[in-house]
Amino acid sequence: MTTTTANNSEYIKVDGWFAGTLLITFFRTFLGGWMIVGGLNTVLPWFGFSHIFPQPLGTLHLSNVMLVSMLETGLMNYVKVFEVIVGVCLVFNRFVPLALLIGLPIGLVVFYNSIALNYRYERLFSFYMSVWCVYMNIILCFAYIKYYIPMLRFKTPVGKLEDLKLLGTIFKSEEEASSSR
Repeated sequence: MTTTTANNSEYIKVDGWFAGTLLITFFRTFLGGWMIVGGLNTVLPWFGFSHIFPQPLGTLHLSNVMLVSMLETGLMNYVKVFEVIVGVCLVFNRFVPLALLIGLPIGLVVFYNSIALNYRYERLFSFYMSVWCVYMNIILCFAYIKYYIPMLRFKTPVGKLEDLKLLGTIFKSEEEASSSR
């Protein structure tokens, strides 16, 4: 939106909410895309395709031990499948609060490996992706905080069997879901 002042100079008025929404959308799609690429790097060879980039095996001993152990035990396969699922949910804006919670431990392990196990603490305030995947995930969790608040009740009763009917509302918009209750 362009606004003209009394002396005919033009300036652009920036709506804070709109700018914040753009930033959150950028973080969501960027993090999702990064997770899709990271996950597909392991998943594609299962179907005869080549790796997108070589699987890093850690620079220092502890990092190497962790990554090789995850590869040899098959844990890395599960992590990468979840990475693809989380990435697709984030890119296509589906089940985002759940995807963020599933993706946070994955990002924290990448962060821990990259920073702590490789002694690269100078990357904490850099644009290195293993750092920013955690930062973006945390920022996004705060952006979707209203969906986590019901889970954060100090004391809650156990649900009832009739609560299973609520599963029918998960594919509806917020407005549709609240009107069908």
